[in-house]
Amino acid sequence: MSVGEIVHIHPGVPEDYHCDCDYCRKSLGELAPADGDEREYYSRNERREYYAKEETRREDGSGHIAKTPLHIARWAIQQFSDPGDWVLDPTIGAGTTAVEALTQGRNVAGMELEYAPVLQANIEKAFTMPRSEGCTAKVAQGDARNIAEFLKADGMPKKFKLIVNNPPYSGDISAYPKRDKSGKPIENMSYLYDKNLPNLAHLKESDEYWDTIENIYDACIQRLERGGHFVVGVKDQVRGGKSDRLHRGYCDCILGDDEMEFVGAAFLRHYPGTLNTNRGLKEGNREVAQYQTISVFKKR
Repeated sequence: MSVGEIVHIHPGVPEDYHCDCDYCRKSLGELAPADGDEREYYSRNERREYYAKEETRREDGSGHIAKTPLHIARWAIQQFSDPGDWVLDPTIGAGTTAVEALTQGRNVAGMELEYAPVLQANIEKAFTMPRSEGCTAKVAQGDARNIAEFLKADGMPKKFKLIVNNPPYSGDISAYPKRDKSGKPIENMSYLYDKNLPNLAHLKESDEYWDTIENIYDACIQRLERGGHFVVGVKDQVRGGKSDRLHRGYCDCILGDDEMEFVGAAFLRHYPGTLNTNRGLKEGNREVAQYQTISVFKKR
């Protein structure tokens, strides 16, 4: 996918989508290539075309383990912001939101705890591309629990037009490790965040996790413009043979703020599929989550 290419959305809910809750029934549509395109789905591998090579996961443990699908960030930025606006991502990770914002003429701010070198490499590359000239990126290495203080730094805007987030969750630390031909896990290829750092994923969706997410989101919402949007993308996990409907938790956190209203849900196929997804489909006895669920909110 080329830099700045429009992300298309088609009406309805995919037939093989796994949830029919009240949130998902308010469908905005499915993110997928335009009719007549030779691609059937947007691919996670398309980011290789213009993201920094430092983000690629390698056997020595370098690179980033759980990158936000670029199509979510790009679609949100195209739909809910204009050139010159400010975009915020409180857990910006490898910098997907930053790259998509800068290459579409937006300014961006965000925090990253563990992968600052990857984030920096992606931002530096984004600044070499068209439309990024004159834009600003305010990023810092740190814990998103301190996002309120970070947003008080010099040069920060008073308000943001858009918040985009793909939060860290326990699926990022429990993904199946790479295996050798005998089926034995390759130790240095397991997808674990650094246990010496207070990554939110280590809280594993406990009460403390949700309280922390709500506090982070509340601090961000305070800096969101009236009429501005908050977009959260997440891939539900399969636990005990069923989807955990993780997206509902983030919806509940954001709607805990009386100023926020739910706009609707969009869907992006997680393609290529993961080992867990492919295994579930092959076994035919699992409720498999094949899509990223994209929840959209607006500040009244």
